[in-house]
Amino acid sequence: MNFESKSSVITMAEQDQSPGGSSDDGYSKGQILENPPQKKMKIETECEETGIDWISEIPDALIAQILTQMPTPDAFKTTLLSKHWQYLWNSMDNLIFDNRNTDWSDRVNVINKFISFTDNVLTLLCCSKIKKFTLYFRSCLVASYGSKIDKLLEIALKKKAEDLELEIWYYDQDPYVLPQALCSSSFILKLNCEYCRIPEECVLNWTSLKSLTLRHLFLRDEHVDQIVTNCPQLESLKLCEFCGFHHLHITSPKCRILQLIDHAHPDGDWGSLEGDCSFEIVAPYIQHLKISGHFDSVEIKLGDLSSLVHADLTFSVDVVFDKTVEHLLASVRCANELMVPCWVIEVSFQPR
Repeated sequence: MNFESKSSVITMAEQDQSPGGSSDDGYSKGQILENPPQKKMKIETECEETGIDWISEIPDALIAQILTQMPTPDAFKTTLLSKHWQYLWNSMDNLIFDNRNTDWSDRVNVINKFISFTDNVLTLLCCSKIKKFTLYFRSCLVASYGSKIDKLLEIALKKKAEDLELEIWYYDQDPYVLPQALCSSSFILKLNCEYCRIPEECVLNWTSLKSLTLRHLFLRDEHVDQIVTNCPQLESLKLCEFCGFHHLHITSPKCRILQLIDHAHPDGDWGSLEGDCSFEIVAPYIQHLKISGHFDSVEIKLGDLSSLVHADLTFSVDVVFDKTVEHLLASVRCANELMVPCWVIEVSFQPR
C-alpha cells in the first residue's frame, strides 16, 4: 500500500511581546497568514556599486555552456538580447529539439515549422562535434516526414554526434525506419532509440558504442547477433517493450549491465513471431542483470551467468513453465544480491 503525505508551510504573524499580548499589526496570536507583510529592504547590486555590467563580462564559453542546458529553441531566442549574443548559440554542442508539448491546432504547419527550424539550426552550427543530439518528434504523419528526419540525422552524424536520444512517436501508422547511416556510425558512444524500426536488411555496426537502449522494437535474432558481435565496446544493454529474438549470447567481457523490461508484441507490419515465445540468455561476464515488467506467456531460459553480482528478477508472468523457477534460481546462484517476486517464492514452497 502506498501512502502519500502532504506538507504545508504555515507562517505566523509576528507577535508583540508586550504584557498585553496584542499584536502591533492587528492580528491576534496564532492567526495564520497566507501572505504575511514583507519588510522593505534596500537592495544594492554589485553592478550599481561598481558600474560594471557583469552580464557582458560573462565569458562566451560559459554562455555557450549555459545555452547547452536549455531547449534549443529557447537558446536560439537569446539572439534577441544583444548583438553580442547573436551568434553565441551556434557553438552549442548539446541540442534538444522537442515538439511533444506543441499546440496542434494547425498540425501540418506546426510540424513543418519545427522541421524547418531544426534543419536551419543544424546547418548553421559552427561546432565541429555534437556531444548530444536529442530529437523528440510526435506526429500521425511520421511516414510523410521520414526523409526529412533522415536529413536531420545525417547532419547530426556528420557533426560526429556522440550521444543520440531519439523518440519518434507515431499514431496508428508505420514507425520511422532507422537509416543505415545511423546504424553504422563509428562515432556514437551512447544511443537511446524509442518507437523506431530496424529494417531487415540493415546491418548494425556501432564500433564505439558503450551504452545502448532500445524501446518498443521488434528485434530479430540477426539484429541481436550484430549488436553482440559488431559493438565490441558495449558496456550496457537495455531493451524495453521488445520481442522477436530467441537468443541473447553476450560474450564480450566489457558488457557488464543487461536490463530487459517488458516483453511486448509490437503492432502493425513490424513482423510476426515464429515458433514458441521464449528466449535464452547466456552472458558469462554480466555483473548486473535486471528482468522486470510483464513477461506473460514467455519462457525465459538463463544460461552461464558466472560473473553475476546483482540479479533483479522481479518480472511478472501469467504462466509458470515447468522447472522455470528451479532453473532461474540455479542460474543466478552466484549473485551476491538477488531480488525475486512473490510468485517465485510461492512456487518454490509448493508441495511436490
